[in-house]
Amino acid sequence: MGEEIMMLLLRIFLYSLCLAALPGYAQEPTEHYDADCLPLHRVGKYGPFDYNQAPANQRQLVEGPHFSDHYLAYRLGKATAKISGGHGTDTPAAGFSYTLWAFPNHPLALAAMEDLAIKHKSDMPPGAQLRVHCYFQRAVRFTPDDPVVRALYGYYYARRGKKEEAMAQLAKAESLDSGIPDVAVYSAFAYFEMKEFDKSLAAAKQAYQLGHQLPGLRNKLERAGKWRD
Repeated sequence: MGEEIMMLLLRIFLYSLCLAALPGYAQEPTEHYDADCLPLHRVGKYGPFDYNQAPANQRQLVEGPHFSDHYLAYRLGKATAKISGGHGTDTPAAGFSYTLWAFPNHPLALAAMEDLAIKHKSDMPPGAQLRVHCYFQRAVRFTPDDPVVRALYGYYYARRGKKEEAMAQLAKAESLDSGIPDVAVYSAFAYFEMKEFDKSLAAAKQAYQLGHQLPGLRNKLERAGKWRD
C-alpha cells in the first residue's frame, strides 16, 4: 500500500510539472500578508462577510452603530463621533475598524481609513485596531477579485510613493473589467498622484462615461493643465 501511495504522489507531481510548462499557464502569486494583520476569522468577531453580497439588513446591523455617524464625523473633520443609541462617543477610525472586521471590502471604510492615515501621518490613526495597510491586505485576501478594493489599494500605494506596488494593483483592477465608476475614479486619482497624467485622464474620462457625477476629478486635471476634451 505504501508503494502505491508513493507512485500516486509521484504521478501527481509530474503532472503538475507538465501543467506548469504549458504555454499561458501561470499560477497566481501569493500576495504578502503580515502576521500582525491577524486572521480574517476570529472567535467573537462578527464576520467577515462580502460587502457586495451582504443583504441590506446585514449592512444596516453594522453600519447603523459603527459606520454612518463615524463617516459623517470624518467628512466634517471631527475627532469623535456619537455612537448610535446615545452610548457616548468614538473616534471615526474605531468605527471603521469594526466595519472592516465585519466587511473587509467595505469601500468607503477603506477609503476613509486610507485618508485618516494620511491626515494623522500614521498608519494607525486614533482608534484603529490595526495598521491601515493591514486592512488592505485583509480585503485583498478576503475578496481578491474585488476591483474597487484593487483600485483603492493602488491609490493607497500611490499616495505613499510606492509606484511599482500601485501600478500592480491598478493593473489587477483593470484586468477585472468591472465597468464600475468608482474603479475608474480611484484609478484616475492614483495615476494623478504618480504623475501618470495620460493614464489619469483616460481613467477620468471613463469614470464620467460610466456615470460619475462629481466634478472634482476633472477640476484636478484642469488645474494641472492636463484635461483635454
